[in-house]
Amino acid sequence: MMEDKTIKLLYINSKVHALVDINQAPAGETGPGAITQPIAANASFFITMLPLENEKSFVYLPYTRRVSIAGNGAIFSNDGLIDLTVWPDNIIELNLYPEAVYKNDERELYPAVLTPFDFFIGGERHTAFIYNEAYSSFVVEHASSGRLKFISPLPFNVASADISFTKLDDFPVIYAAGKTTDNDTFIYAASVLPAFNTAVCSVCAAYHFDGDGLFVVTDGEYRQVKTRYEKSGAGLAPVGKELGWFTTDEKEPTTPDMICMSLLQVVKAGHEDAAMACLTPSLADGLSFSDIKEFFGDFLFSAKTISPACGQSGIALKYAAGKNLYIAREFCIETKSSQGSLLIDNIREP
Repeated sequence: MMEDKTIKLLYINSKVHALVDINQAPAGETGPGAITQPIAANASFFITMLPLENEKSFVYLPYTRRVSIAGNGAIFSNDGLIDLTVWPDNIIELNLYPEAVYKNDERELYPAVLTPFDFFIGGERHTAFIYNEAYSSFVVEHASSGRLKFISPLPFNVASADISFTKLDDFPVIYAAGKTTDNDTFIYAASVLPAFNTAVCSVCAAYHFDGDGLFVVTDGEYRQVKTRYEKSGAGLAPVGKELGWFTTDEKEPTTPDMICMSLLQVVKAGHEDAAMACLTPSLADGLSFSDIKEFFGDFLFSAKTISPACGQSGIALKYAAGKNLYIAREFCIETKSSQGSLLIDNIREP
């Protein structure tokens, strides 16, 4: 195999405003656009993120990691602070994520217990509650001993909640539902026996219990997703998903991005009829659903294109190449209006 000697272009992004150094030399500041810098093929280097901003309750910390762009890339001390994507046209994308610690600004903290709820297991009283301090947690305490039996940190901060106990086909479940500090609805549910175990923890559009199942509606890439959870072994597990419009009116794709997201979501979910309905009759003629799935492959998620090959009418898909490592493919999309609907008329790789 011939050694790759092609110069690569580093494309560095971060949602946090930061100064980025490569091998201790300033490369630029992250912001609305990416930092770009040429780099030798197969290079290995140290990249440092020096945050230039903080949030109200968190201080962002600087860090340094070693990265190699040989092959599909490698990130040493791979702790999720950096991910690497190999793109066409010799572009290497690095996404940098901040590391943070809680900042109290010498303020007094007032821990809060929200909506304590008593329930019984084996004749012994327990209390479940939401505990707020630096972040929110779902907590279960053994009432008579005061010992904590279960703590589950939540990925959102809770403003208000109701806690209750139910059974799904005689399977006990404790759950909390309410509003986050961003005014989103959330649902948290945990199985109780033989041990406490988180089953559902999500911001959602709606939820409801029905007999032996819990239904949770979340917003997907385009359509909403309704997931059903049922008893499975010693816990709850998702047993089925539906795509559709459950709490909102049906959306009609009006832009190339919208029709692309609609197609990709149903392809990944295996919904043949909905996928073929995204295509013009001329494109769908002689094209099977299995052809579409094979063409896109086993992608993880979509992203904005980087190279200018497809202009504004392109999509990119990312595929797993290792832990926090991805390979991207770009697709040019042509759309056409047909009987009042925007449909995809052609898909090709540039």
